[in-house]
Amino acid sequence: MRRLAMGFIPLTDAAVLIAAAERGFAMAEGIEIELHREVSWANIRDKVNVGLLDGAHMLGPLAIASSLGLGHVRVPLVVPFALNLNGSAITIDKHIYAAMGEVGEDLSTALGAAQALGKVVRQRKAEGRDPLTFASVYAFSTHTYLLRHFLSGGGIDPDRDVRFVVVPPPYMAESLRGGLIHGFCVGSPWNSVAVEADVGRIAVLGSEIFGWVPEKVLGVHARFANADPELLHRLVRALHAAARWCEDAANHDDLARLLSEPRHLNLPADVLKRTLDGRLHSAPGGRLRAHPDYLVLNRDGANRPEREHALWMYAQIVSAGQGEFAADAAREAMSVYRPDIFDEAVGPVPVKHPEPDCVATQFGTVFDARAFLGGGS
Repeated sequence: MRRLAMGFIPLTDAAVLIAAAERGFAMAEGIEIELHREVSWANIRDKVNVGLLDGAHMLGPLAIASSLGLGHVRVPLVVPFALNLNGSAITIDKHIYAAMGEVGEDLSTALGAAQALGKVVRQRKAEGRDPLTFASVYAFSTHTYLLRHFLSGGGIDPDRDVRFVVVPPPYMAESLRGGLIHGFCVGSPWNSVAVEADVGRIAVLGSEIFGWVPEKVLGVHARFANADPELLHRLVRALHAAARWCEDAANHDDLARLLSEPRHLNLPADVLKRTLDGRLHSAPGGRLRAHPDYLVLNRDGANRPEREHALWMYAQIVSAGQGEFAADAAREAMSVYRPDIFDEAVGPVPVKHPEPDCVATQFGTVFDARAFLGGGS
């Protein structure tokens, strides 16, 4: 039996890794997963980089940024498995959200909520008040890019009209309660925690901004991937079996209870169950904000690490001004994602989720792969 140390952040989308460790899927492949709960993505990054963790639940853009040497030392990482698509939401301070409700926009749509927030931001600026502060979980994260697209949709310049800070997921709700921030983008269940605490309101789900968002992945150091490819194949098979189990709604009660345990997320099972089902309260006791693709853990080929997804994330890095476009860097970013390892371990799976060759949303076309590879951003 081979023991592997795997890190995770307390988020619903750690479900596949936790289920693999706790429901026998890893054992079936001759692996014992030792779970390590971490508090921040920087911790995850550093412990994988120096070998204290064999792998981890990881942000896709973090793996790409680390491999390119952006924002930190250059460390080659490999992504052989995608843990989920979607699963994030944007939450706004309840008082700011109340002000958004007074400006005549339809808050039930992503674009309407963005435009309402834009009016509030401009009104505050006209009154000479301090700019609002928004948090994402890590500079190189889909949460940062979702938040930037949302703000831009309301006519807000993310680099000039508001402040951006980084807050680890478990501290989002308390930061909102303390007035340190006025809104955030984070994975579940921390949006729901802010709603349950009556400090925030869910303004929009990530799946309402884009039809898909490539999210968390299994990230391992390249030296681990190269040292024992057969072990990595077994790990990928274990995660894929766990993902199929997690996707099945018949298992969501059991999965919610598992995630709720103190050593995992340490949060109420009923809150976690709603996030697994894609039915979130947008306000305490209020209407449900639901989306069938809110959190996709397995279906439609969600676990295959598509290189087009890596290219989309690199495009967001460039668009956010976090790196200069270079064709070699784009190719290197794509090479971090390893569908070949997934295919060798699992075999062919039907992939039905939208491919990001050209992504159009309510906010307009935000990514065209051919134009981007031609040097655009």
